[in-house]
Amino acid sequence: MGKETMTGIDDLMPKSNDGWAKATRRSQGVADRGLDGALKAYYTRYFPAGVIILVAAGTIGGILVLGGGPGDWPHFLVFGYFLAVLGVVIGGFVYNAKKIAPAAELGKIDVLLSLEDEERKDIRRQVLGKAPIDPDHLVVSRAAAVQLRKNLATQLVWMSAYPFVLIPQVIGGDGFSSWLMAAGVAVIVTGIMFSVRDFQRAGAFLTRTAESEAAAAAP
Repeated sequence: MGKETMTGIDDLMPKSNDGWAKATRRSQGVADRGLDGALKAYYTRYFPAGVIILVAAGTIGGILVLGGGPGDWPHFLVFGYFLAVLGVVIGGFVYNAKKIAPAAELGKIDVLLSLEDEERKDIRRQVLGKAPIDPDHLVVSRAAAVQLRKNLATQLVWMSAYPFVLIPQVIGGDGFSSWLMAAGVAVIVTGIMFSVRDFQRAGAFLTRTAESEAAAAAP
């Protein structure tokens, strides 16, 4: 029984080593080229400015088209929010392609694809600061952190449009439906906050391990 167990472990070792070797090769060249700046610019400049302009334009357009007065603007906010959703979706698509995507070198494939489930989970825990850093696989974990940050950055750009789908129903709804939509907005905002947290944690991991990677690469 003991020999069979040892043989099984020995059989798994080459597979595990091969998986790490593939992950290491796929990690070469993967790097963050400015995701922090790209995402910060979106949320501090383009997104708020675009939302203000689009909500105002949609509201005023609704008043003009449907013949309302200036005092009726709250009733026409739905048109402003609709235009904001449309604008944020289109603008997010363009911004992700023009600014977010070029801010990271990702390679051609997920660097963790060749690893076992538990190995992938352990790398993710390391990146998020929930497990000790394994110096033997630092190249892989740093590449995984970059890919995670790129995915989160894209996700955060898209998620910025979601609250504007529900806000008109919060404002115009009655009783229970209004509270239900408000709860939906709260859930979306909470999801955005968790994504921002993970984005920052992965960035902190890259900063914390930068010197270790440079030392390992030195001759």
